[in-house]
Amino acid sequence: MAIITLFLLAGCESEAPEADFNVSIDKTSVAVGEAVTLSVSHGENQLISVYSGDEGHNYQNSADYILQGKTEQQLRDSIWRPVDPDIYPFICNLGKSEVGSSSVADNLVEVRDANSGNNLLNSEAQIINDAGIGQNVLKITSTHPNWWYQAIRVNTNMKLGSNTTMTLRMRFDKDYLQDVNSGEISKTITTFPVVIRLGGIAKGESEVTFSNNTVWDIYWSPNQAYTDYTVDLSRIITEWQNATGKTMEKLAYAQFLFTASGSIGYVGDFYLQNVSYSNYDFLPFDTGESISTANRSGESTYSHAYTQPGTYRMVVIGSSVSGKNYNGSYTDNPADKISKDEYNYNTVVKTFDITVH
Repeated sequence: MAIITLFLLAGCESEAPEADFNVSIDKTSVAVGEAVTLSVSHGENQLISVYSGDEGHNYQNSADYILQGKTEQQLRDSIWRPVDPDIYPFICNLGKSEVGSSSVADNLVEVRDANSGNNLLNSEAQIINDAGIGQNVLKITSTHPNWWYQAIRVNTNMKLGSNTTMTLRMRFDKDYLQDVNSGEISKTITTFPVVIRLGGIAKGESEVTFSNNTVWDIYWSPNQAYTDYTVDLSRIITEWQNATGKTMEKLAYAQFLFTASGSIGYVGDFYLQNVSYSNYDFLPFDTGESISTANRSGESTYSHAYTQPGTYRMVVIGSSVSGKNYNGSYTDNPADKISKDEYNYNTVVKTFDITVH
């Protein structure tokens, strides 16, 4: 019989019944594929769960363990189980940039000549205050028929995560396209091509590599109200990798050009309010399995077979919950309005260390 390590995690008020229970295991050294069996003696209405300790079922990676004792403020303000601390949301709020500044705050966005690479801020782009929303924005002024050299460059400089979606919140002075030579309004073409090219840093490298390879099927419509224009960069990242023969580890920047379909395109000023990209990548909390206590016999069993050799910690948790505690009158605290603070709990944790060979 294995020696059971008993941890009393929380002793709640007397309204909650004792959560004590007896559990035994038939063996703690088994072969791969050989089942271990728990025998559990418990009271009525107890909640019994088991974390086997193998992948996805480790108690120390569970929400019960990680979030235990955390305040509501801590739960709101902290990130739990991130995949990588270098993967997080990128947000550029142009409202933080000063009117007339020669650069966007923290240089998160630039407007460049796509051919020469020259900075166009304060020549063909300006930080202005948009009275319509009461916020500073980046205005790009269309001053040339071949305006498509004006590139919005978003300097992310971020490690790639699973979320490669980028959103530019923009508005346009006009909601129609024109012939770039005659100025005639197009009655048939309503969307303009968006050409996106990337600068990336490959795994094992530190220098930025730019690639002209991209996709050619992204089209947007100009809207006079601020609109979220969203694009998934994953296909363009694939084009970058195919062209360079490398695996991108960091997205250094994404460069946007608004071009034309033949001679039809957008001719006019446009405004950038903010840019967002990526998000946190999370590992899911590990989970346990419930042991049914509904048979009223007071005896339950649980069996589990491990598929890989190693040492595992199997954790058995017994919990009991009080009835609802009412503060004030019943009408102030109806039974269907549930809060964890209106209940008392007792929880006991018992562990077994199991060797699989």
